[in-house]
Amino acid sequence: MSQPDSKNHGMKWMWIAMVVCCAVPIAASLLLGGGLGVWLGRGSQQPTRNQLTSQSTPEQKPQQTAINASLEPAVNWRTDNHVHGLTVNPDNPQVMYVATHNGLLKRSETGQWFWMEPEKKRADYMGFTAHPTDLNRFYASGHPHTGGNLGFQITENQGQDWKQISMPGVDFHAMAIAPSDPNTFYGWPASGAKGFHASKDGGKTWAKPRMVGLGGEPFSLAVDPRNPDRVFAITGAGLYESTNAGDNWALVPNTQNAPVVGLALLKAGDNTVMYGYRLLKSAPGVYRSADGGRTWEQWGTGTKGTILYIAIAPSNPQILYAVNNNNAVFQSQDSGATWKELN
Repeated sequence: MSQPDSKNHGMKWMWIAMVVCCAVPIAASLLLGGGLGVWLGRGSQQPTRNQLTSQSTPEQKPQQTAINASLEPAVNWRTDNHVHGLTVNPDNPQVMYVATHNGLLKRSETGQWFWMEPEKKRADYMGFTAHPTDLNRFYASGHPHTGGNLGFQITENQGQDWKQISMPGVDFHAMAIAPSDPNTFYGWPASGAKGFHASKDGGKTWAKPRMVGLGGEPFSLAVDPRNPDRVFAITGAGLYESTNAGDNWALVPNTQNAPVVGLALLKAGDNTVMYGYRLLKSAPGVYRSADGGRTWEQWGTGTKGTILYIAIAPSNPQILYAVNNNNAVFQSQDSGATWKELN
């Protein structure tokens, strides 16, 4: 496997961090001039695309009542904006939500974009994450339009109303919920507090794990869907893994010169499959790993730009969404093998 080209690597990662941390975006020509790319090795014992596509659909859950709201169409939402997270409706894989610098968006199953709240109530939603089974419950941090920090917030009506439940004055830029235990959260504040934080009671109280070995500040976090104590931190120094809820961390091999962004994790039988975009020079694209990120396989065509976030539909893992650094949104209906850009 060829070695990654690390020239200008620090600048590329700084650019990504600035985008997701509410800084003024840098011109696209600066990014393109750096030559972002991906190079991944094929791991052993990885299922084929046909095997993935033939996975059985998870057991259907009882349908929940969706919020009945009059939503304002989101015209030109991509202008002067950037994305901080996305999630997919747990019951309807054709409905997704995008948290942005200027508020929370919904894309309906008919392809229309709507703001979830009136303009005067919209905030800059950082650390956005969603309950794995409750379609009405989201969590976020960030900044209100009046300034300051939101702390740890919850909405139980799809973002129309929010309430702070803990960590006043804190701004989590990275946050994740454990799919197998929705009472478990992890977060990394950019201001108002320092260090890695964890909650085991739904975000009511937070503690600071020992955080031994974590080599950089996380851009985002992801939790293994099979194990609430196994968490990954995406940093400029590489991809880090903790198997004891953040007390100890280890660098995932071969990621120090090619940090992963846009990481999403999928429960596949007794295994956890990872989808991510790696910052290498030779072959940009979405890649996949079935061995904890130690080896990767190029996976899928049709995306463009730097993929910052990936989300997998809980009710249908064949459907994935991704968003890039220019706010372009992509969908895959075949487990990431092919992607198309959405309007």
